[in-house]
Amino acid sequence: MATVTWMFLQALPFVLIIIIFVKVISLLKNRQKLVASFKNFPGPKPHWLWGNMQELTGDFQGMLRVADYAAKYHGAFPVWMGPTDAFLMTVHPATVRSVLSGTDPKDEFSYSLMRPWIGDGLLLSSGKKWDRNRRMLTPAFHQEVIRNYVKIFYQSAQELLKKWEGVKEPVETFHHISLLTLDSMMKCLFGYTSHCQNERVRHPYIQGVYDVSEQIVKRITNPLHHFQFIYDLSANGKEFRKTCDIIHEHSEKIIRDRRQLIATEKPGSRPIDFLDILLSGRDSDGNGLSDQEIRDEVDTFMFEGHDSTASSMSWCLYNLAKHQDCQDKCREEIQQQWGDKEDITWEDLNKLEYTFMCVKESMRMYPPVPNVSRCAEKDIKLPDGRIIPKGVRMAVSLFALHRNPEVWPEPEEYDPSRFSQDSMIYQSAYMPFSIGPRNCIGQLFAVTQIKVIIPTLIRKFRFTLDPSRPAEPESMLILRSKNGLYLNINPV
Repeated sequence: MATVTWMFLQALPFVLIIIIFVKVISLLKNRQKLVASFKNFPGPKPHWLWGNMQELTGDFQGMLRVADYAAKYHGAFPVWMGPTDAFLMTVHPATVRSVLSGTDPKDEFSYSLMRPWIGDGLLLSSGKKWDRNRRMLTPAFHQEVIRNYVKIFYQSAQELLKKWEGVKEPVETFHHISLLTLDSMMKCLFGYTSHCQNERVRHPYIQGVYDVSEQIVKRITNPLHHFQFIYDLSANGKEFRKTCDIIHEHSEKIIRDRRQLIATEKPGSRPIDFLDILLSGRDSDGNGLSDQEIRDEVDTFMFEGHDSTASSMSWCLYNLAKHQDCQDKCREEIQQQWGDKEDITWEDLNKLEYTFMCVKESMRMYPPVPNVSRCAEKDIKLPDGRIIPKGVRMAVSLFALHRNPEVWPEPEEYDPSRFSQDSMIYQSAYMPFSIGPRNCIGQLFAVTQIKVIIPTLIRKFRFTLDPSRPAEPESMLILRSKNGLYLNINPV
């Protein structure tokens, strides 16, 4: 036995050398393949070790630099993430339309960090499964379903109004609005009252959803934690797994409770919601979703639906605080169309044309999801004749796309009139919810929520900037402010 152990120890260094050698050869081959794939796509010169990652960071300057490179490199250029890995950044309307018009799956590298939480739901699934589930879930976001949520959105906004009454210090608005969107999502999609805006009593499920988002952001900002075995051993990795277990346990409880309710209630006794459709939906073969698929979709929509909408509303309030003339004009319109009315209806939402122009312009400048990604399932021919080869990972910078000076004159200026009825929006130049078959299935839900909540807040409060804490946009899954979004809030 001792001889065998000694021989193993003697051979171990040679085995490790061989493994490292094979890995290095594989990485070099991958680099050669990528260089060949990008031969017709010039781009910024990468550092021999760091690639382009030190200049194309997720902070505001890094995002602006992508916009500058968009013009310099004809709307598409490679971004190297190190010496042997790269993706193609696409930022021109015509190029983006080609990239997003198909059903190519999400880039697994970019989204895999979330898989332990949200599983194989619509965000991460691909192929026949994605197509089947997308068809089955589409009815959950039909206008006739969404219009029933207007009252719930308004009630959730009232809770926030109460929290902000009498505040004296600047408020970090993103945090409060994120809780509001969680509150309304739980009520609308799952018929569940969480009281999560009352921060003195935080439900474990809501706390879990809140925590897991922060844990993923922490992982993204630590390159060492991108290696699974290192992350598994880290304190953040252990907390992440524990949080996922808590979320999954409560997701399953929500599903079990709804099954019991459906079995005992009288049909038609309440409006149908997202969870009802998850449980009752059938595909063309008459098959429903499995329990695992239902849980994955529940967790996926909790991720996709709350922070992205919170980002849209927070940046909108920021822009209105920065541009008091626009805020005053919104408030005047809201007063004319809504007055002191409390029973806001679906029909009331489309009366606020200028207010929603302000929302659109804010989402142009600060798209809630600043980047989306795909992986080419087949060769993609661009309008200029260049080919994106099969297997290439592609990213679309919506932030840079929305600041293209060829489409948007003076793109750094906040100008809601760009979205007046008389203006012409260049096709594929504005897409805060993406476009194509894999666009955001919940965009009507999000837009309706914004149309209810922003006017409700504006007609009660005046928002002004806190000059001591200027916002610093940062791309972290969604567009946040690195140092928070602090605003002064005063009654009108």
